[in-house]
Amino acid sequence: MVPSATKTTEISESQMPPFVHNHYSEKEENDEKTNKKKKKEKEAKEPMVGPFSVFRFADSLDILMLLVGTVMAIANGVVLPLICIVFGDMTDSLVNSASSNTSANPPNLTFSENMTNPLEEEMTTFAIYYSILGAVVLVAAYLQVSLWTLAAGRQVKRIRKLFFHRIMQQDIGWFDVNETGELNTRLTDDVYKIKEGIGDKVGMLIQSFSSFIAAFIIGFTKGWKLTLVILAVSPALGISAALFSKLLTNFTTKEQSAYAKAGAVAEEVLSAIRTVFAFSGQKKEIERYHKNLEDAKTMGIRKAVSANIAMGFTFLMIDLSYALAFWYGSTLILSGEYTIGSVLMWHTEPSVG
Repeated sequence: MVPSATKTTEISESQMPPFVHNHYSEKEENDEKTNKKKKKEKEAKEPMVGPFSVFRFADSLDILMLLVGTVMAIANGVVLPLICIVFGDMTDSLVNSASSNTSANPPNLTFSENMTNPLEEEMTTFAIYYSILGAVVLVAAYLQVSLWTLAAGRQVKRIRKLFFHRIMQQDIGWFDVNETGELNTRLTDDVYKIKEGIGDKVGMLIQSFSSFIAAFIIGFTKGWKLTLVILAVSPALGISAALFSKLLTNFTTKEQSAYAKAGAVAEEVLSAIRTVFAFSGQKKEIERYHKNLEDAKTMGIRKAVSANIAMGFTFLMIDLSYALAFWYGSTLILSGEYTIGSVLMWHTEPSVG
């Protein structure tokens, strides 16, 4: 009699028939040859895309949103140095009012009505300035982020369509060189990274650059001595930022390639899951998948460690510049060249830049 249900047992590698071992050995050799062939073909360095060529998929409406978002980013960046000027003037006003009242009433340190009214008027004026700048930041920041993000989403949608259509138009031999699973991963991950690169981060870059220009213009106009002292640490900050950017780019590319390979293995196994179970190759495929994930994990750990070290060095340079600015600013205050509010303002302006 034939039993109604059969129990499937997994055959170990030692119990496999000889033809199964031959099958896997031939498969591994073919995989190695294919990987070597792909590596040789991928060794050719792909051309870099320029900063304006990235936006070649934008239509007229996208370009309009990008221009308006750029103007809003510049306005948002200029506001912060202007706030520093208001803060410095307000500090001088408070210090002068307290000094005048102390010299006029040394015993009880009480504020007279004549001293309170001008100080109140000045503080009201500064409060109005802060309110106006805050309203400008509210409108500019919202338009900056929303317009850049909306334009990036529209471009990415167009890129996905064109990418899929171009894949469908390729010859059969092209799919022998490029794995279908890797293409699926590229379609999702790479396009997402393009969206991150052409989205609101570009607006933040423009905002930071406008703050940099405005801060140093105001700093050199109001007081060049303290600005030059703070500017002395700028090369160290620039070097740390360049190293951080280079390391992050390299590790991100390697991590992305490792995840693409792991995704290709998973796609290949799932598409041929019956064959894998027929030859009891689950363990071997799992090990192959884990190997690619380990490579991605290693790249991710290296990227995180390098990024944190570079960020720590950057903040170290910023704190050292603060210490140098306050020390040199105190000497300028004692010599009568600068006021307390001027030191705070000029210390903040180049630091913002």
